[in-house]
Amino acid sequence: MGRKITLILLISFFALSAPLNVSAHATLLETSPKEGSQLKQMPDKVSLTFNERLGEGVFNLQVRNDKGKLITTEKATMNRTHKTISLDVPPSKKGIYTVSYSVISADSHPVQGTYVFSIGEKIDQAITNDNSNQGESGKQSSFYNIGFSLVQTFYYLALLWLVGFVLWKWYVPYQSDQQKQNYKTNVRYLQAGYTVFLLINIGFQSTALLEGSNLSQIKTFVIHSATGWSWMTCILLACVGFLFLLKNKWIDFIWAVLLLVATTLNGHAVASDVPVYTIILDFIHLVTASLWAAGLVYLFMIWRKEREQALAFLPIFSRTAFVSLMLLILSGVLYTLKLLPDITALFKTTWGLLLLVKIFMVMLVAGVGIFIREHLRKNDSPSLAKFLISDVSFMLVIVLIVGMITHLNPIPQNEPLVWKENKQDIEFLVKTSTLSPGKASLWVKASSPQDGSSIQSIDIVLSPKNKGELAPIDVPLKVNKDENQKKQQVQNKVYETNNLVIPYAGRWKIAVRLVTSNLDEVVIYKDIVVYDVK
Repeated sequence: MGRKITLILLISFFALSAPLNVSAHATLLETSPKEGSQLKQMPDKVSLTFNERLGEGVFNLQVRNDKGKLITTEKATMNRTHKTISLDVPPSKKGIYTVSYSVISADSHPVQGTYVFSIGEKIDQAITNDNSNQGESGKQSSFYNIGFSLVQTFYYLALLWLVGFVLWKWYVPYQSDQQKQNYKTNVRYLQAGYTVFLLINIGFQSTALLEGSNLSQIKTFVIHSATGWSWMTCILLACVGFLFLLKNKWIDFIWAVLLLVATTLNGHAVASDVPVYTIILDFIHLVTASLWAAGLVYLFMIWRKEREQALAFLPIFSRTAFVSLMLLILSGVLYTLKLLPDITALFKTTWGLLLLVKIFMVMLVAGVGIFIREHLRKNDSPSLAKFLISDVSFMLVIVLIVGMITHLNPIPQNEPLVWKENKQDIEFLVKTSTLSPGKASLWVKASSPQDGSSIQSIDIVLSPKNKGELAPIDVPLKVNKDENQKKQQVQNKVYETNNLVIPYAGRWKIAVRLVTSNLDEVVIYKDIVVYDVK
């Protein structure tokens, strides 16, 4: 047994030793002024619009001039939908300005970034694209991420076991009063463990979410955000549980339901475009996982010393575990399909890859469950022990994975395109702003043809893949007429546009078409995927 436990711990250690970056879950959709824009005068306000609701109270938006000084000390405001933050700015002189922001997404992830625009001055578009930092979350150290994953793992173990033990308490066929008393003692230990890991988990989250916030912002966040409500409700229920649990079946059921609902408010479910649907699926997922995990642990605990009690409980657990596992799989599939833009996204994020591992582990659990039911039917109890050990091991690994993926982003993020290609001795460099449904900016740098001709024009053609009902979209480009290019006509030319329109998310093909003064045509192609982050 000691060697098996050691093996489980080693698996956990190596799984956690890979560095995990905490990803942003809110994506910046639109900025005003736009990134890299060159304006004649300062607008009345600067505003940023995100794809999902933001946490109220804890957000910042600042504008600095080319000397690094704030142009206003006014505070930013948030609109009614909680998706746009705005800052009124005064008239300002010619120069380059930097916008910096920090917000918290609805599913409790810090997001921050910077970008530049100018008043009355030209900006090198290449520098703008290289230095932009839209929608990135604060990078945490590998040590922090590993620590947070461990805390999340123990927190979810304590949550699932506590809720499961509370629910099973009324259906376990106790063989003696002493067994009933031992069961209550185990629940008390689980209550204490859950409370401790809940507070540690809140401490980890609040460190990342509320760093640099003042008391007023923290108060607003706790009172008005879903995460704040989740924290307060879970702490209250944890304290109340010590007074009222295990005395009345219906009180226990109501307590368990409230605790799981409060837990769903602090995660991916609340950030979807149909939060009621995803919260219900998440709740079903947690209830069924609790019944399976807690029942399995209880059976494992009493198997050797209280064999008669274990054999009496095993048929009830086996039937319930089978139904729970089916609901667990169904709710997980529906939840994932709702959360992801398409199934291929599973292979493009750490969240998706870990979820695939979890699915494989659940399939192993289902297989072990079949063997347990078969041996139970044959009344072959001595052989059940090894299957219980396997099931417990799989359960620990599954919860470990859950602990890691809860703070990772399930949706691949739209990113700027940086594309280099050489064709017919012409070197192309294509860069864009972040590609998402709507308008984007794009510039192309191309070297002069080797045959001595010059570049007459460059344009872009955007074509949908697998959606033939939409004709290709022609996007003309204009030469970036800065002074350096005028002096160096033979050098690389830069063509640009701020009107690259991507009508909707999906798979697209970009074609860059260059026409020389000899009317020769050179075309390069690139496939891209644009995700729907709205």
